[in-house]
Amino acid sequence: MSRRLLPVAVALLLVTSGCVGLITGETVTFEASPATVSDSTLDATGYELQNATQANVTRDVTVAGQDRTIRLVTERRQYTRSGSVFGVDVVELSRFIVVSMPSATVGGQTLNPAADWANRRVLEAVLGRTSGTDDVEPAGNRTVRALGADRRVSEFTGTTQVAGQSLDVRLHLVSFEHEGDVIIAVAIHPENTDETDAVDDLLTGLRHSGD
Repeated sequence: MSRRLLPVAVALLLVTSGCVGLITGETVTFEASPATVSDSTLDATGYELQNATQANVTRDVTVAGQDRTIRLVTERRQYTRSGSVFGVDVVELSRFIVVSMPSATVGGQTLNPAADWANRRVLEAVLGRTSGTDDVEPAGNRTVRALGADRRVSEFTGTTQVAGQSLDVRLHLVSFEHEGDVIIAVAIHPENTDETDAVDDLLTGLRHSGD
């Protein structure tokens, strides 16, 4: 194919894939389907839905030699379980957060900004810069069945502050593509609690409305 025909071919691809706005100059929105934990799994593990939020990320991209704006709509769900530590009751002692982001690709260009993020950056983005988790270090991997396939779960250790004291915590991270979205799940809980089985159940109990 000659170089002269390439922009035409890309334009045809965008039109047939429903991304006409990238040709006309309009802002195109890619929306993720929410990823959630089944009610039966929540009942079995004692976790509860704390909040459900939606976020928009706007990016400028170049398609067929033209500058265009795209908007990615991300879904986030946070589940928590209360507990006691250092003699203090903590509502969010254990947390499980699942995020779904559009895995949008146009003309071979990945539009999802998290596609190339390292694990530490993913943890920071999902937990939030104000989560207060420090000294994060790798602590191994395991495999868990989630949304129809075996998924690699990375484990980390770290520290946080609770009631003015330093608490050792364990983190679990999994990231994979499913039905056109990137699914990211992060769990964090005290290191001295045996929470791995519950985290695995939460991962197994994931539901994605794109499936």
